[in-house]
Amino acid sequence: MSAAEHNVLFLLGSARVGGNAQFLAQRMAAALPATASHRTLHLDDYPLPAFRDIRHSAGVYPPPQGNERVLAEATLDASDLVIAAPLYWYSLPASVKLYLDYWSAWMRVPGLDFKQQMAGKRLHAVCVLSDEDVAFAEPFARTLELSADYMGMEWRGMLTAYGNRPGDVAQDLEAVARADRFAVA
Repeated sequence: MSAAEHNVLFLLGSARVGGNAQFLAQRMAAALPATASHRTLHLDDYPLPAFRDIRHSAGVYPPPQGNERVLAEATLDASDLVIAAPLYWYSLPASVKLYLDYWSAWMRVPGLDFKQQMAGKRLHAVCVLSDEDVAFAEPFARTLELSADYMGMEWRGMLTAYGNRPGDVAQDLEAVARADRFAVA
């Protein structure tokens, strides 16, 4: 896949606008080749209702509407997904987990072929944590890695960084440099 074929979706999962994960995602977007396109969506701008699991009753979900449709279409249009979020209680923020829960529904929408269309896409992550021991972010990474594997996606790994207060991550020069070198090729 050439850089011209890359369409990167940055999904921001922080409960804060302008936070540390968003800062790194913006640096990563700026590092993309001019031929690659990108889009950034803050999950809090597209709230989803609580997920209802109907797999063993109706078994079929209706086509996505409203915010759900925006997220499903953006996800399917992307060649690469970058989930950028802070570590909340050693895992994904609720908005990111809810978004992933909706993947279960989208796999069961007749004609959407969600799982088949996700196969071959690439999943990246950015995790900012308020502890210098990056091992605390392993559950965050593992959730996304297993999700990618289940969907037939390529797991491209996770950029971890330290940041507690807004702007702290700018002092993590190694993480900023890694964001500036982000490559989709």
